[in-house]
Amino acid sequence: MLPLPRNSVSPRPFRRPRRAALTVATAALVAAVLSTSDAGLGSVARTDTDTTTVAYSAEATAASETLAAVNAFLATLSSTQQSTVQASRTQSNLSQWSNLPDGLFTRAGLRMDTLTSTQRAAVLAILQAALSDEGYEQVVGITTADGVLHTSTGSDDYGSDHYWIRILGTPSSTGRWTVQYGGHHLAVNITLTGDTMTLAPTLFGVQPATYTLNGVSYEPLAGETDKAFAVVQSLDSTQLAAAVLDTAVTEIILGAGQDGKTLAYEGVQASTFTTAQRTLLLDLVAEWISPLNDEQAASKLESAEANLGSTYFAWSGSTSSDQPIYYRVQSPDFTIEFAHQRNMGGTSHIHAIYRETGNDYGAGD
Repeated sequence: MLPLPRNSVSPRPFRRPRRAALTVATAALVAAVLSTSDAGLGSVARTDTDTTTVAYSAEATAASETLAAVNAFLATLSSTQQSTVQASRTQSNLSQWSNLPDGLFTRAGLRMDTLTSTQRAAVLAILQAALSDEGYEQVVGITTADGVLHTSTGSDDYGSDHYWIRILGTPSSTGRWTVQYGGHHLAVNITLTGDTMTLAPTLFGVQPATYTLNGVSYEPLAGETDKAFAVVQSLDSTQLAAAVLDTAVTEIILGAGQDGKTLAYEGVQASTFTTAQRTLLLDLVAEWISPLNDEQAASKLESAEANLGSTYFAWSGSTSSDQPIYYRVQSPDFTIEFAHQRNMGGTSHIHAIYRETGNDYGAGD
């Protein structure tokens, strides 16, 4: 993640390493490159051994690298596959994503386990170009968890390679187009408008929330969890009373199928926060913005800091760490929601969403 601007007037948050989940994810999963079996984890980590690569350079922008990666991927496909993976950029197509497992939702595009190793490597190169290292590793952690879920349940509704790639609109350096990558508990919407990029809306979920492979513990949404507890536990009694929602909330509201909807501001306004509390809240917000590549995330982080006083933090559930909770962060720029699925595994099953006000799918760019 890029540091916040040097001319920032409020203290900048620092990022402590995630739990072993993401800081070691690449090293731990590199042996699984291009494997399609759940035993091999299907999803892979960033590596130089992929059979399809995109040249990365300091001079190239993230947008141009993403465009090059998409074109490289399309060049690996047959004409039938190209027809399957590409579609017009209509609202109906943009909205065709879900956190539901395979058996409960029909997705479009090409699924990873139907592709050759070269084609799968090309898909991953797209994600590597568009996302930060942290964001890419987070996607790896989420998809790997679905392989763990398959192993524990035996259900073919889950799998680390049960994720779809779809391209909406015509990839170009000037127009607006979207790359969608998702499946159970993941929907990444990468929209490019010229050199501008956004991930809104993106749904991050995970089940199980924590797991161990080869002696290494993984927790893909550790930061989004721990930093929220840090914020709520820093509040005084008056602030906490304002933050806690009047009605219990146990699921994200602006998830799949909710495009175009908004929520009224609720909770405690950050204008009442101390300097230390603002730092904690900004660190939490950065956790949600930093999956986008550093170049594009920088301006979003700067705007988040500039609008921090107009940002609201809302809470439902216990304030004790490791308890099922729901929280929401609302800024003039974005809405964040996070919810433990309390009737489906306590804290081991998470749904979360990041949306940008007026700019989902790059509508405002």
